[in-house]
Amino acid sequence: MKISKPKPINSGKLFRNMILASLLILITSITLFHEPILIYYGQWLAPTNPQPTGDVVVSLGGGQHRIETALSLLESGQVKALYTDAIDPKQLQEIVTKNGLSSSKIYWGGKPKNTFDEALAFHRTMNSANFPYHRVVIVSDRYHLRRSQWVFRQVLGSDIAITTYATPANEAMSDPRWWQHRESLDWVISETKKSLFYWVYYGLFGSRTPLSPRDLAN
Repeated sequence: MKISKPKPINSGKLFRNMILASLLILITSITLFHEPILIYYGQWLAPTNPQPTGDVVVSLGGGQHRIETALSLLESGQVKALYTDAIDPKQLQEIVTKNGLSSSKIYWGGKPKNTFDEALAFHRTMNSANFPYHRVVIVSDRYHLRRSQWVFRQVLGSDIAITTYATPANEAMSDPRWWQHRESLDWVISETKKSLFYWVYYGLFGSRTPLSPRDLAN
């Protein structure tokens, strides 16, 4: 009786089949579990601490609602000082005077290009002011928090505790089903693209040259 020899394995075909099977599993998982996955992703982008405390609160640029939220933490005693570039110095001084705050607790960092530049400016300003800090609270809009936390970690290192706190959000922005609202959908899409770029440009390549939206458009 003649014994047949086993056929050699076609590694290329095996690899293609593995890729197709993986894609099929991924597509099936997304189809069956897309809602909890999307909800989890939105929550992951917005790691807000409901009761933050720290040495200094950072109000990132992007609107007066951020500085107002940061001021509430300073006035409640949850933080010792405030750093911002969200508004110009004149407006900031008016707010400080109106609220009866001490100027010695307020720091301004100029007009940075982007979030990474804000982290660099914060580090420069606070070190020049000789203000000792070990715990930083970052205030921003909810879907901007994950990228902001990552950026400040890149600049400040692992010895500084960094927590995040979201500004008050409307119904659309606070809905866990963010994809059902144009405002929150646009935020999540934008943050996803920016986070990927930041991870490659500032993380993988290790660049420390901030790029503005205008730089990217040219």
